[in-house]
Amino acid sequence: MRQSESGNVFFYIFVAISLLAALSYAVAQGGRGSVKALTGERVHLVASEIIAYGDTVSKTVTQLRLRGTPVTSLSFANAFLSSGEYGVYNSDPGNEVFNPAGGAVVYSNPPEATTVINPFYDFLANNEVENVGTTCGASSCSDLVMSVSNVRLDVCLELNEILGIVNPAGAPPTDTDIRQIEKFKPGATPFGYSSTIGDEDAALDGQREACFQETGDSLYYYYKVLLPR
Repeated sequence: MRQSESGNVFFYIFVAISLLAALSYAVAQGGRGSVKALTGERVHLVASEIIAYGDTVSKTVTQLRLRGTPVTSLSFANAFLSSGEYGVYNSDPGNEVFNPAGGAVVYSNPPEATTVINPFYDFLANNEVENVGTTCGASSCSDLVMSVSNVRLDVCLELNEILGIVNPAGAPPTDTDIRQIEKFKPGATPFGYSSTIGDEDAALDGQREACFQETGDSLYYYYKVLLPR
């Protein structure tokens, strides 16, 4: 092969490599754009699923109450979480939210992308929400609350967007505390009192459902009042 022909071959190889690199870069950039769009859609879907599940549980609690289930007998016992937290599953089927003979709600955890650490719904007995039901700072006014702790920030913001809750300055509302330890379970005195949600940030005042940042640990919490009192 003559030297000029050899040079032409190398030139064409160089052009081919350059074109392949440019194509790879374009595909990669397009892929990044798709991932970003899909991520935003995923966040919306996750937030929507949480809200829909909360609505299902809330309506079921109302239905059980209309059937005659007293608050003291209402149960969130299920086959997937510790019986010590919510009572013994199937011990009182007709009054159990997650029992086919009672509320017949299928127990589910929040979508996998919801939280950083804790992938569970909690059903709480020691919180009241400002101006939801009666606010008195005592166990007689505590609401039955469903919550998710350590929610991702983007999911928290999207929850509020869907619910029409103000995110002040582009950040979730704040509150100093939500009590997660005491779970709601049947008994003569199922409620206690530890904290009031929404008494510090007007964006949460009177809101039965929202997501906020707890200033004590800087984590984000979603809550929904299932039964105001």
